[in-house]
Amino acid sequence: MKAHSNKWVKAALPLLLAAVAALAGCSKGGSEGAAGDGAGSGGDKYDKLPKEVSVSMFDRGQVSSDEGTYEENRWVKWIREQSGVNVKIVPVPRNQAQDKLNVLIASNQAPDLIWEYDRNYIGNLVTQGVIQPIDEYIEKYSTSYKKYLQENSDLKPYISFDGKMYAATTKRTVSSVANHGMWIRQDWLDKLKLKTPTTMEELIAVAQAFKDGDPDGNGKADTVPIIGYTTGDAYNAMHGITWVDWYLENGKMKYGPTTDRYGDSLATEKKIYELGLADKEYFTDKDNSRAKQLWTTGKAGICLCQWGGTTSAMVKDLLLNDPAAKPVPLEPVATKYGKYGLYQETPANIYVAFNKNMKNPKAAVQYLDWLVDKGWFPLTYGQEGVHYKLVNGIPQKTDADKFKKEVAYAAEYAVLKPLVEKPEDLPVKAAQDALSQQIAKLEVESLKTALKNKFRRDIPYQPNIIEINELKASFQKTIDEIRAKTVTQPNYSADSALGDIRKEWKRLGGDNAEKLAQEWYDKHKADFK
Repeated sequence: MKAHSNKWVKAALPLLLAAVAALAGCSKGGSEGAAGDGAGSGGDKYDKLPKEVSVSMFDRGQVSSDEGTYEENRWVKWIREQSGVNVKIVPVPRNQAQDKLNVLIASNQAPDLIWEYDRNYIGNLVTQGVIQPIDEYIEKYSTSYKKYLQENSDLKPYISFDGKMYAATTKRTVSSVANHGMWIRQDWLDKLKLKTPTTMEELIAVAQAFKDGDPDGNGKADTVPIIGYTTGDAYNAMHGITWVDWYLENGKMKYGPTTDRYGDSLATEKKIYELGLADKEYFTDKDNSRAKQLWTTGKAGICLCQWGGTTSAMVKDLLLNDPAAKPVPLEPVATKYGKYGLYQETPANIYVAFNKNMKNPKAAVQYLDWLVDKGWFPLTYGQEGVHYKLVNGIPQKTDADKFKKEVAYAAEYAVLKPLVEKPEDLPVKAAQDALSQQIAKLEVESLKTALKNKFRRDIPYQPNIIEINELKASFQKTIDEIRAKTVTQPNYSADSALGDIRKEWKRLGGDNAEKLAQEWYDKHKADFK
């Protein structure tokens, strides 16, 4: 879930997509995709087709105008030259990726390779008949990826649905397992003679002191104690719950937002908001611009953010603006339910699915094999001697700004990446100037802090049942609206909110969803051990 509380996204496709998928399933297009087809007396039919593959890409706004666009730049040209496949990039806005992909699918314009970090979304494409199994393609056409999957067979349950493999993936690195993280101004704590908070009550007390104690020393009551667009996710995680997952409560499958834990998380978020300890605009800060402004200008004391990436850039900008600032990682605090980590990813990284209407799956496998074999490395680190040098086998950035401009945007072209790393590698990889090293060492500490406490996940992956997916999709808007109403309206309590959530869940068919989820769990629980 980077850049996102975007890990929590819509779980089902629009009705239009369902209709289109149903029609597609009735056509002969799906049967033409089988790897065993067409290999008659004339040889493999795919050999007669152009080696062309289109693939989705998250547009994060990182490509500078002199580099080109996400569709055409130095790296896309290099990919085509080196892979032998004419790859077409189809960008979708990161914060609206699934909505955009749904529209492309419904209008029969979706790329051949559709990828997401969200397994639930891929599972929904399976139930809608939009993507196809890839077992035969991998067995018949793959070498590098097939070998990788044999060596990492623990990934297969994550990419399998109903006994068939519907996506390709590689393992997350330790730095991409960590997702959300917390930061605090140690210099503010020191100035106000405060201890690092370890409980939710202490966190609120520290935030109140940051609000009232003028920690930036400008004589004005203008500091914002808590910022971050992943704020709600952080409160949920510290209560051992999320608004999107199923949990085992006394052996019974229960949907996260219907549990007591979720109600208590809402109550905590409401209390902090009403005390004026959170930025009043965080509900509308969809692109993190408001949080970034407050943090980098030294007006915020606690950041409920993400680990690494954009947050590291925010920390760097803060230190550029105020070299005396001392931002440090903050461990999640305990609630009455105990102590849990913030959101952490499952082992599988990107899920790369094959469009059912793909023309040349053999070319797609060739492209993925090339990525796993050697393409991923330059896309991740750039060109040796230009963007990095090898130090004990580890690529070390030689110019942080040059890398940011010329290479950083290319990393997600490597949708399969067999990278293994340790936290201690981060300072070696970073540029060697003093500030880059300071940030890298803070990242090591932040990474260890982010992974110190386990994120609560009762089951490794969620049930992929169409009735549940559709219910969750229609229920999401209800959750969003009730959460916003609870936090921002004085006369609407968290208890009332939880009651309304449970009523609406039941009205929409929650009892049946729980029955289906329980049956699914009882059937699959042996696979989770």
